[in-house]
Amino acid sequence: MGLIPLRALSAILALLTLLGLNVGCARLLSPPMPETATLPQPGTLFLADGRHVESSELAALVASHDFILIGESHANACDHQFQTEALGILAQSGLPLALGLEMVPWSAQAVLDAFYQGGVELNELEEKLGWQDYWGYNFAFYRPILAQAKESDIPVYGLNVPKALLHRIRADGLDSIPSEERGLLPPALIPPPPTQRAMIEEEYHRHLKLMPDRTMEAGFDLERFMIIQSLWDTQMAHAAIQHREADETMVILTGAAHVEDGHGIAYRLGLLDEAPRILSLIPWRGGPIPDPTAGDFFFYCPEPPRRLGMLITWVDDQVVVTGVIPNSLAQEAGLQPGDVLLAADETPITALEVLHHAGVQAKTDQRPLLLRVLRDGDQITIPITSP
Repeated sequence: MGLIPLRALSAILALLTLLGLNVGCARLLSPPMPETATLPQPGTLFLADGRHVESSELAALVASHDFILIGESHANACDHQFQTEALGILAQSGLPLALGLEMVPWSAQAVLDAFYQGGVELNELEEKLGWQDYWGYNFAFYRPILAQAKESDIPVYGLNVPKALLHRIRADGLDSIPSEERGLLPPALIPPPPTQRAMIEEEYHRHLKLMPDRTMEAGFDLERFMIIQSLWDTQMAHAAIQHREADETMVILTGAAHVEDGHGIAYRLGLLDEAPRILSLIPWRGGPIPDPTAGDFFFYCPEPPRRLGMLITWVDDQVVVTGVIPNSLAQEAGLQPGDVLLAADETPITALEVLHHAGVQAKTDQRPLLLRVLRDGDQITIPITSP
C-alpha cells in the first residue's frame, strides 16, 4: 500500500463526525514491575525490565535524540503531571528544545508565538486558542505544561489540522483548497505499517459490532478506517519536521496510540525525515509486564476514575478496586474497595480495554453490565445499570 493522496479523503473525513469516533488516541498499554505486587509511585519512569530511570538519565538523552514522544490519555491528570515534570527535566540539559502539541492546530500558531514572545498571557490562552471548540479536554490539565514551556523558554507549536480546513476538504475535496491556503497539510498520507494493520482491523470490527447501523449507513469500510487512522499521524509528523530547527529536540505530546510500538507518528517521522533519532515514553496503567518493543521508557500512572465511578489498579495481574466515588454507579451497585474484578459479561478482564468495551456494549444493548467480583474469597456477580 503506497502513499494515499489527500484528495481521497474528500468523501471520508465526514465519517469521523458521523460515527462520533475519536480514533487513534484511545488505546492504552495494559503493559507492573516484574515479579512484584508493589506498584511504583505515580510518575515513576522505568524500562521494560523494571529498572527505574533517574531524571538525570532522561536529561542526558536530549543530545542524542531529534524527537521525544510522550504519550498520554487526554483525561488522565497523572499523565499530564508527568509530562510537565519531564519537560522541566529535559530543559535541565541546557540544550534547545521545542514543544509540539496534538491539541492545537497549526492555524493557531500565531497565538502560540505571541505566548512565547510575551504578548499573550497564560490565562488568555484557552480562549485565544479556541481550546474548548477544537480540543475539548480540560485545559487545566495542560496549563502546567504550557507554564513549564514558558518558564524554560521553549517555543510551542501546534501540529494538528484546523477544523475549518477539514470541513472544506470534507465538503468539496482537496482540489477546492488553493495551494496558498493549505498551510502545513502533508502532500500525501502515509498508511500504517503492515504490523499495525491487524490491530487497526480489530478496532474497526469492534466499532462495526458496537454501531452496525450507523457504520453501514455511513459507508464506513475497513480501508477508509485505515485512511482516517493515517491522517492525524502523517499530519503531526509532517508539521513537527517543518517546525523543528536543525539543532533542536522536538518534544511531542500526543495520545498514547500515536506513540506505542513505533507506529503512529514515529513511523511517519522515519519515512519523512532523514534517519531521525526518536525516543518514546509510554504511559503504563499496571498489569502485564510491558513489551520492550512498545516503547523506550514507561511511566506509571494509574487509571483515572471511569464513568462507572470506581478507581482501579493492577496488582499481581488482577484488577483491584481501590476506591468508589460517592453517589456513583459503582457505589449504587455495591462495589467496594478491595474487590477484585474477574470478568465483565463473562469475559475475563485481562486488560482494561475489556472492561471499557463490555461497558459500551451493555449500554448499547440497554442492559446492566455484569461484573464478576472476588470478595473475601467468594465470587459474586454485581449488575451495574447505566442511567
